[in-house]
Amino acid sequence: MALDSVHPKYAEFKDDWVTMRDLYKGERAVKAKGEIYLPPTKGMRLDGMETGKPGREAYDAYKLRAVFHDYVKEGVEAYIGLMHQKPATIELPSALEPLRNKATAYGETLDLLLRRINEEQLVTGRLGLLLDLPVNPDPSNPMPYIALYVAESIRNWDDGEADEGEARLNLVVLDESGVRRSSDFEWTTQTKYRVLLLGTPDANEAEGQPGVTYQVGVFTNNEGQSATFDPSKVTVPMLRGKSLERIPFCFVNTKDILATPDEPPLLGLGRLALAVYRGEADYRQNLFMQGQDTLVVVGSRAQKDATQPDNAPLRTGAGSMIEVEQGGDAKYIGVNSQGLSEQRQALENDRKRAETKSGQLINAGGSQVESGNALQTRIGAQTATLNQIASTGAAALEFILKACAEWMGANPDDVKVTPNLEFANFEMSGKDLVDFMTARTMGAPLSKKSIHALLVDRGVTKMDFETEMDTIEEEDANAPSAGGTGAGGALPLPGQQQPPRQQPGQGDE
Repeated sequence: MALDSVHPKYAEFKDDWVTMRDLYKGERAVKAKGEIYLPPTKGMRLDGMETGKPGREAYDAYKLRAVFHDYVKEGVEAYIGLMHQKPATIELPSALEPLRNKATAYGETLDLLLRRINEEQLVTGRLGLLLDLPVNPDPSNPMPYIALYVAESIRNWDDGEADEGEARLNLVVLDESGVRRSSDFEWTTQTKYRVLLLGTPDANEAEGQPGVTYQVGVFTNNEGQSATFDPSKVTVPMLRGKSLERIPFCFVNTKDILATPDEPPLLGLGRLALAVYRGEADYRQNLFMQGQDTLVVVGSRAQKDATQPDNAPLRTGAGSMIEVEQGGDAKYIGVNSQGLSEQRQALENDRKRAETKSGQLINAGGSQVESGNALQTRIGAQTATLNQIASTGAAALEFILKACAEWMGANPDDVKVTPNLEFANFEMSGKDLVDFMTARTMGAPLSKKSIHALLVDRGVTKMDFETEMDTIEEEDANAPSAGGTGAGGALPLPGQQQPPRQQPGQGDE
């Protein structure tokens, strides 16, 4: 079996993934690709693009002057900030609690893992999660971990054919190739593939079919050559004496967790960033040419210094002098600048569009102050894509954690991942609180617990309800007046008289 084979959908989407990855890395990665993202001019090609040729020297200067704006990186960071300004709620059975603080081989928490999931969703729109076992697990409490694979690493897969409404994932090939340090402190390239199988590699096995188990094989070649599949190296992973009847792998896209990839959500922004990059290169090339006028001498040039040959280079600039014969002339000619203003305006328009797409959409449309509900409605409409991405990422993490619970003998129904879908801070004013308390006093079905939960959500307090009430009682007991603050009961309505304070020594009637 050729492990370097790829799925047709992988070949279809790979160029987009690589482009978005380069744009996310920034200027160095983009300029390192040279002509792929910034084609040379025809004149540069005619002058030769080989090293040392005038065309190559001109292209290198052309590329160096070009400005690349990090719109994709800024966009991803802005959206991640919106999605994670409040943590997700992750519920786990007790057996899985160790994963909350150490979910990956690198010691990442589940919150950090979810952040990385969302990051990959925004960059390429594709990733995968694998539930794997460490090479040397803790014998007293063996725990699996979650491995994240970027889109470019998921080379091949087979989710079978939908048979009576059920598609079955029975093959995944993951590329783990990279550089490895050898014993003499040198780094060598190693080809490494991880093959996940359900049953035999030449059949579309069904999940839950009797006798069909999940198997794993790792195949390497230290010389960077293609590795080959060897059935004898495939093993059945066992956790606490139990195997699995399905592959514990989850695809993650922007809208679903199916095997078929989605288009990167910021691909339009990426294409616009490249358009701005090329426009910047042309614009700054023209600016450079504007300052490189050519001196033209009409007629014969008088030789001032007889010791210099007739073909001596002509010096221009401050401190130099040019003499021409009678009837001759000397002048500068340069590039016409009439098109620069249109070029500059086109660049400005593209920049504004890119800035809007890269996360600067959360701003007020004018000086008028919006109410919390109006602001929430507007932002909710503008961040519908983020809602999908956040929900899908949480669903994928929940899927893999349920598989972990099943493998460990815990109840998968106890696993629940609820993402943050509120992408803006809506502060609660004192008037809002008075309105809520007034509505409660007038008969609205609103409990103190609900109002307190709202205060916690808006960041007004960090205490739970019981601690808050105990603190209020303690403050009232220690207050100078026995009347207390009234915080534990209903607030008086505006215009309503405060109840008379009880005099010392008076008892309750």
